[in-house]
Amino acid sequence: MKPLKHTILILSLLFLLSGSGFFTINTSASGTSQPPVYYVRFSGTGLGIYTEPSLAGEPMVVLPDGTYVQLLSGPADSIAKIRICDTGLEGYADMRYLKRPDAIVYDCDIYTYEEMQEDIAQMQARYPGLFHAGVTGQSADGRNLYELILGNSSAPKSILIHAGIHAREYINPYLVMEQLEQMLECYECGSFHGRSYRELLDGVAVHIVPMVNPDGIAVSQFGEGGLRSPELVQVLQACYAYDTASGRTKSSYAGYLARWKANAHGTDLNKNFITGFGSDAKTLLPSYAGYPGAAPFTEPETLSLGAVTLLCRPSVIINYHSMGEVAYWDTRESLYTGINTEFSSYMLSLVPYKRMGSGTASGSYLDWIYSGDNPVCSITFETGNAECPFTFEQYPKIWLQHSLVMQAAMEYAYIH
Repeated sequence: MKPLKHTILILSLLFLLSGSGFFTINTSASGTSQPPVYYVRFSGTGLGIYTEPSLAGEPMVVLPDGTYVQLLSGPADSIAKIRICDTGLEGYADMRYLKRPDAIVYDCDIYTYEEMQEDIAQMQARYPGLFHAGVTGQSADGRNLYELILGNSSAPKSILIHAGIHAREYINPYLVMEQLEQMLECYECGSFHGRSYRELLDGVAVHIVPMVNPDGIAVSQFGEGGLRSPELVQVLQACYAYDTASGRTKSSYAGYLARWKANAHGTDLNKNFITGFGSDAKTLLPSYAGYPGAAPFTEPETLSLGAVTLLCRPSVIINYHSMGEVAYWDTRESLYTGINTEFSSYMLSLVPYKRMGSGTASGSYLDWIYSGDNPVCSITFETGNAECPFTFEQYPKIWLQHSLVMQAAMEYAYIH
């Protein structure tokens, strides 16, 4: 269930607007009466409102966080024309700092599997026909493995975005879900580099696996209490006993589980793919991190992600990990270094992370897609600059860096 503070925020806004002549809030993609309402967030010292869309010169006014505005047009890239609700003043602002008070994906410290499920259902109800949610498998602890498809599922091109393959990196499923909601909100009015979202989504299907590893994320968030199966709880206990005895951890049990990267079987999913499998195994037994599994594709999560990849044959793949604000784009064995040189340069012009060098294949997803027969451009973004799992304090910067990644990936696939 959504928290009470989320409901109170919406009710407060309704009261404010009813006294200001702005009562109708848009909750559909196409709009009805009044322009949709947003509020300022993540602005720090305030959001500048400018007379021109270039945002050049001195702002007409600076709005503190929590100020309500109406979206009049855009966003074009990240620029939107807005009207300040309490004064009627109109101008241009950076859309990245605006969020709808009735947003489905709301700000929270811990984004859980259950919240993601609820958000998917609410998005389907609010934006019928704009995206499809499918279940591609089940985790060992009985959680659905979701694939979301935004736009035209029969489009001639596709891209794939996935997050949460490592459990303690659970900020990234939240990021991807907010990116999705932004695209749905602005389907009729948004554009990127002169192409409307509608045009881009007619030509490119966006496949999203928002939470690759829901069991592991539940362990990192809630410890043993995150799992339903007593047998899988015993796996956690056995992993801790082994990692403690072998000197792989000196943490308390609670701290150890908070740092969990693997799935509920103790398999590191990003080492469970076939290319280079086992070459960089950190341990030969199940563990919180580093165990590749008994063989490639032994885990339901890697089978599911692998199947999605093979079926949609994306020309662009965005992989979300944490931490370090760095980007991986190539491997020594890659068949597609040439096309990825241009693609990674483009993406790093948008998200200025440090480009990392090429490593040897070690059973990762990136190793696998670069060895296949489908030419693919891909980049792995490592978000945040604190040890995982990190708090929501890291998220504002991450959002500002990545709010246009989905649009950029769509555009790249569209024109190449």
